[in-house]
Amino acid sequence: MSKARFQTIYNKGKYNINISLSIYNWKEDGIYYIYSPALDITGYGHKVEEAKKSFKQTLAEFVTYTDNKRTIFDELEHLGWTVNRKKKRVHAPDMEDLLDDNDSLKEIITKTGVQRIKQNIELSLA
Repeated sequence: MSKARFQTIYNKGKYNINISLSIYNWKEDGIYYIYSPALDITGYGHKVEEAKKSFKQTLAEFVTYTDNKRTIFDELEHLGWTVNRKKKRVHAPDMEDLLDDNDSLKEIITKTGVQRIKQNIELSLA
């Protein structure tokens, strides 16, 4: 799996975040799930669009909370990301590292009907 990128851009007081992540989606018991192993966050809903909206909301809350607490780089390091604080660049962990540390991911990728997709996500925060 190629590394996901997490890039921050500051522009006119707004915090614009562009993220490219590998995410997994599947349906189980009538519920759609979207999961990012690199951030260990999940969205879900009764429809695919609801799951996407839930995932984006969870991602926005993660970024907002960790930014407000000034712990975003600490949290990413805790999740296995490589962080260069000076240049404000980070890279997601490789799939092999994620599988070593995440038993839930091992279970997810063996389910029938699980799809892996590369997703670009943009957030604008005040």
